[in-house]
Amino acid sequence: MATHVRYDVVVVGGGTAGCVLAARLSEEPGRSVCLVEAGPDYGPYAGGRWPADILDGRWLALDSHRWEQDDENDRSQARARILGGCSAHNACVLLRGEDADYDEWGPGWTAGELRPYLERAEQAFGARVLDDDELHPWHRAFADAAGADTIVNPVNMMRDGLRWTAAFAYLDPARARPNLTIQADTLVDRVLLDGDRAVGVATAGGDIEAASVVLAASAYGSPGVLLRSGIGPDSGLPVGEGLVDHVGTGIAWEPTEELRADWDASAAPPMLAAVTLRGRSSRCDEGVCDLFLIPALNPGYEITAVVYAMKPRSRGRVTLTSADPRAPLHIEHGFLSDDADAAVLTEGFERLRELAQAGSIRRYTGRELRPGADVGAEEHVRANASGFFHPTGTCAIGSVVDERGRVLGHEDLVVADASIMPTIPRANTNLSTAAVAERIAELL
Repeated sequence: MATHVRYDVVVVGGGTAGCVLAARLSEEPGRSVCLVEAGPDYGPYAGGRWPADILDGRWLALDSHRWEQDDENDRSQARARILGGCSAHNACVLLRGEDADYDEWGPGWTAGELRPYLERAEQAFGARVLDDDELHPWHRAFADAAGADTIVNPVNMMRDGLRWTAAFAYLDPARARPNLTIQADTLVDRVLLDGDRAVGVATAGGDIEAASVVLAASAYGSPGVLLRSGIGPDSGLPVGEGLVDHVGTGIAWEPTEELRADWDASAAPPMLAAVTLRGRSSRCDEGVCDLFLIPALNPGYEITAVVYAMKPRSRGRVTLTSADPRAPLHIEHGFLSDDADAAVLTEGFERLRELAQAGSIRRYTGRELRPGADVGAEEHVRANASGFFHPTGTCAIGSVVDERGRVLGHEDLVVADASIMPTIPRANTNLSTAAVAERIAELL
């Protein structure tokens, strides 16, 4: 039997944006807030129930708590189905975009206007820059080679490797509030509408009534909910269009004996990624970068690096495969559909190969294992391009929502996650997503 519960606000999606919104909106004692998450909630961190892979921020936690995909071989579709969302899966990197990135978003979203919310999110996450003694010799070699273009990553990770997710950073301090309800393991089907006004959401367990609905289900999930609600191209809004993600590819080398020796002698705990190197292709505007080069490693002396085009032009889309909310979404990334992206990424891959011959790195890199020295850079890029798990743009400001996140032509319906970013920032998107949610929470 359907149940009907009335709240002031229902927040759909318990990822980074949803955790921010639920925590901030419930700071007002007279406002009742319900946070709905499709995946599990393991309770406060202090309860000790969280899975080990979620707690270990040194590695990606992509092998558990994942949404269904329409192509299981498409790693770029991976997204987290758990309270905390992708902040529970990612590499814990908290980077800001360039000022120019935010200035593109329009009034209310310029770099100057967004800066206080970026700072607020950094403070909530406990952002810290990795200490020098936490840098593995492999990462240090790249940092030495890149010089001033090196970013030692600010992270939401403790020195012991604990991943401090949005669930811990935002929700744990708010859990005791009587006006906040966290409803986990609940899949939202669609927005309930009374004409053009949102009045709640429909779930498999019954309707949840609310005076306003805020979608924070990611650049994949939020358009999915809108499309199932009949809000999309057929109603004049390009919901699901404009999908963009940073696109990249990788390289792997055979480790030398010197690498093995320095690895064994190092006191720094191995972690996937600790430094980011800025790069600039021949097409890059002055004063900014358009490439990230990231040395990475895995247990067993596995040394790799990846390069990403950070301002891609290619666009994709998110569409439905079925009206059933349990069906996976159809995600067309559109990677390299604009040849300019292939050209930028090819230059970046060539730069990775050059770096491997630099003095501080060369002593660690033996034979190129993947793709192999006989494979051309462009050939490899076009055959192996994949995403950075940073989808944005599918409910963009100006085309689907207004400057306050309100869905055009509808009342009491807001989107407040990475999907509203009209262009992608030149950075890992978790911090920017939290800042978007911080700002919209304040507007609400």
